[in-house]
Amino acid sequence: GGKLACHEAFGFRDRDAQAPMPLDAVFRIASMTKPVASLALMMLAEEGRVMLWHPVGRYLPEFGDAVVGMERAPAEREIAVLDLLRHTSGLTYGALPVPGVAPHPVKRAYTDSKVGEPDQTIEEFTARLARQPLLHQPGTHWEYGHSTDVVGRVVEVVSGLDLDRFVRERISAPLGMEDTGFWAPPEAEERAAFP
Repeated sequence: GGKLACHEAFGFRDRDAQAPMPLDAVFRIASMTKPVASLALMMLAEEGRVMLWHPVGRYLPEFGDAVVGMERAPAEREIAVLDLLRHTSGLTYGALPVPGVAPHPVKRAYTDSKVGEPDQTIEEFTARLARQPLLHQPGTHWEYGHSTDVVGRVVEVVSGLDLDRFVRERISAPLGMEDTGFWAPPEAEERAAFP
């Protein structure tokens, strides 16, 4: 009937410290930031500032000369913005260690190049990523990987705002989601929940 029926927190914010879960706990949402970054890009597309069929190289020139596989064959076509959104760009993640299983050479190359090193800006990260070979030809295979990271950089270039600011100003603040962003502010540290 339009009234709050239940508003309780259960469990622990930090099990090791036996700290109870507060009502205003802050959770890391990891890959659930992907739909947020994609929404940001779609807002720009709706405004006519980015087109989904455009090559990514139009916005990020470093992606204009993509190569595929360890043989570094030229891409048959450029990665399109739409490829980023549907994870058909050919970009991948680095290799995760699996006992007794040799990683794919392209995934190992991502790991060896330290593409995802901490303390990089998204601009530095995507510039390093653009130098890596694609796992597949653009548009041919679905591969969960760094595509949405590139979406975030396209948002920055097209909007002129860093991604976190764009999300706060255009998405989370208008929705009243004051604790939602890519980084928790230091003052929220005491409310951060740990798995």
